[in-house]
Amino acid sequence: MSGHRNFNELRARMSPERRAANAAAAAEMHREYVLAQIRREIGITQADMADRLGVAQPTYATQERNDNMRIGTLRRIVDALGGVLKMQVEIDGRDIRSDFPPPMRPRRKE
Repeated sequence: MSGHRNFNELRARMSPERRAANAAAAAEMHREYVLAQIRREIGITQADMADRLGVAQPTYATQERNDNMRIGTLRRIVDALGGVLKMQVEIDGRDIRSDFPPPMRPRRKE
């Protein structure tokens, strides 16, 4: 395979700034795909999720890629996936955990 280089060789030739920028970009891509990975793993399409959330599929697709969403939005998405949102915070070496209550369901008009 003439002309191909080992990625470790290429990375070793990069400046520290370039390596840091690449690491940040990779972390960003990972954050963007977490919800999509979970959704696919349990066999739900974006259209199914949109129906469950009462939004259009393109709207859900945008939400799924959002890396800066409100906790309430994330909680509704996790609930629609059939899960429970949990939070873990570490302060001064102590773990503080919290389960978020399920989102309130809108009342149906009779």
